[in-house]
Order: sequence, then C-alpha cells, then structure tokens
Amino acid sequence: MDANHLLELVKRYQDNKAFISNEETAKIALVVPFIRSLGYDPSVPREVRLEYTADFVQGDGKKLPDRMDFAIFDQTGTKPLIVIETKPLGTDLKSRAQQLARYLAQLPELHFGIITDGCHYLFFGDLENPNVMDPEPFFTFSLEDTKSDWVKVAKFLSKFSREAFNATTLITDAENSRYRQGMIDKLASALKAPGEHEAFLKWLTEDIYKGKRTTAVMERLADVAKEAIEPTLLRVMGDDFLNKLKERIQRLNEGAEPAAAQEGANVVKPDSAKPFEADGRAAPDEKSRAAVETTETELEFFGVVRDICVKNGHVAEDILYRDTASYFNVSFKRPTKWFARFFGNGKRKSIVTWVPVDEARAIAAGFEVEAAPAGLGISRVFVESVPQVWALKALMTRSLELSKTVRDEPPSPDAATQEDGKPALKVITG
Repeated sequence: MDANHLLELVKRYQDNKAFISNEETAKIALVVPFIRSLGYDPSVPREVRLEYTADFVQGDGKKLPDRMDFAIFDQTGTKPLIVIETKPLGTDLKSRAQQLARYLAQLPELHFGIITDGCHYLFFGDLENPNVMDPEPFFTFSLEDTKSDWVKVAKFLSKFSREAFNATTLITDAENSRYRQGMIDKLASALKAPGEHEAFLKWLTEDIYKGKRTTAVMERLADVAKEAIEPTLLRVMGDDFLNKLKERIQRLNEGAEPAAAQEGANVVKPDSAKPFEADGRAAPDEKSRAAVETTETELEFFGVVRDICVKNGHVAEDILYRDTASYFNVSFKRPTKWFARFFGNGKRKSIVTWVPVDEARAIAAGFEVEAAPAGLGISRVFVESVPQVWALKALMTRSLELSKTVRDEPPSPDAATQEDGKPALKVITG
C-alpha cells in the first residue's frame, strides 16, 4: 500500500458519502476497496471470507454462532489474520467493538480486529493479555481527516498487507505505537502546563532549586519551566524536524483547507487523487528512464504552493502537480501550464519559475537567484527547505500570472529539446 491508494479511497468517500445509506453500501463502496489496497482479494475465499462464522461459547457453555463481515486469512487459507466488522456510516464504533472482543477471545491465533464504518477505521489488538482485546484501539485513521499524513498512514498500514504481514513483528509495532502515543500525550500535557503536573515539575527542578517549596515558589518555578520548554526543544531537535514542524504549524495557522475534490482526467486533486504517471515517451538516457517516485518532500512542496494559491483566491482543485524523473511540476488548471518547477533530489534544492531574473531577485530578496538552465524556465531560486517557500509567496503568485502567457512550442524535427527529451518552452507576450 502507498499513499496513492489512500488518496483514491479518500476521493471515493468524498464522491459517494451522500449515497452511502447503510452498512452494505459502506462495505461495497469503501471497505472492499480498502481490503484490496492491502493486497487481499475479497473474491478469493482462500484469502478473504465474507460473513465468517465462529462459535462463541456463552457462560452456560452453549455455543452461539457469531459472524464477522470479513475475515482475512494467511496464504494457506487456514489461519485468520484479521477480522473486520462494518457498521453504518456515522456509528459510534468504539461502543460497538465488543463483537471483535468475542472473536479475539475465541480464536487463539487471531490478534487483530478492525471495526469501521467505511470512513473511520479503528484497529484493536490483544497487546496487554493474549486473546483479551485491549479497551483502546492501537491505531486509528479517518478518510475525513484533511490533515492526515497519508504517507505515514500508508507506511503503517503496509505492515498489514498480504506481502508484509507478520503477526510477531506487528504485535511489537502495535505495542510501540500505543506506548508512543501514550508518551506523546503525557509529554504534551506536561509541557503545555508544567505547573499542573507536580511530579514532573519536582523532577525538573530537584537539582536546580534547593530552597523551601512553598506554593508561591512552585508557581514561580512553573512559570520558569514553561519559559524553558521552547528553547529546550529547539536545542534537542534537528533542523529537518524543525523545518517540517514550522511548515505544519504555519499551514495550520494559515487555515487553508483543501476543497472537495472534483473528477478530471489525468488531474491530481489535493487529498483525493493519484499523481500523474511518468511520461511514457522514450527517454534519451538512463536517467530519464529512471522510475518516477514522488517523494514526501515534493508533496510538501505542492501543499505549500497550493495553500499559497488558495490564500490568493484560487480554487484548490485548479492547482495540479505532475512528477517527472528530473523535476516536480506544479501547474494551473492544465498540466502544460506549470508555474513552479521544483528540483528537490540534488545537493541543492531549487525552484524554477517564469519570473524574469531581475524581477525575481527583487521579489525574493535574501535568496540566491540566477537564470534558469536553458529550456527549463526563466529564473531559478535556491532554497534550503520547503518551509522557505512561504517566504516566496509573491514569487509563486507572479509566476502563476506569467504562466498564463506561456505555451508549448509545437514539436518539429528541428525543435530544441531539453535533457529529458521534451520540447523547450518560451514565453509569448502580447
């Protein structure tokens, strides 16, 4: 599974949620595609069995048949790996998870259960005691969460795929996920309000303050501790982490939410569709033939540029991206109308635009600006990290305006070509 599979599922949900009126529709429209994205085929009973039945032993010793909507089996078709229970869209899933608990209790080899309404997915396990389902899910995600990091979600879900499933390592990963979340919650709570966590504040100050700890003193120490938290975090965190954190915070503060996705041929919609596939034409060298892999950094770049455009009044669906082996394009309305070309795979990151060099230097004061390589655009600005793109808002806006005057040169036998074999572009004025 990769992020594209999840983005397709997000789009499917957004397009059809108004028509998903019952549990069966949720199964067909959303849960079956989710199972397929994990590499299992719901049409092959050896892999997936619908309405799977197991005998649940009641307190009086009588057996009561109990059914799960889906049971996913190992490659031998004999050992259940995961059971999935589907509920109608909008159900309070946590309160309805007891059926999963019965299955985990009755099937010793089963350790994982998922309850979903097609949009929200709760993953339960028996991490604390074998065959006793934990009261809290160890992992959750929602197709409605526009702030989800789908790359990270897909990375975690891939561990449940047919190719990678390993119960032993998954149990460890699930335990680590739960412990990690518990630590995050505890640390976040203490760091936000150290004065409300007496044990934390005592530990923090025990070798620093030796005097009597009156109420007034503790309040003073709590204020000092709060002031010390930010510089401490800055000291221990690396630049890469901080850059990503600043970008995430800035995007949240900007308040730009991706709009609902619309369908379109070969168009990448934010949070809803898969990227353009690599250009299928023959390439002149091995570098051009290399497989195109859209990186997390490139997607971050797209997110920042898209949000800049949205803040300037453009519709989110009009901002598209297309990846190639050499660079990453962001375009307006049509793939050919690119206005920002990101080079993020080399030693230095750079952005090529349609803005003339002198104008770009004026707009991007403080950044290194030079003429773009022939055929790739007009000017190139160098950046250290994606968050710096926020400081280039005016440059992105100006390049988008100029891109409307740009057209592809018609191909001809003697047309100039770039290193990737594509026709050079020129600015048409007037």
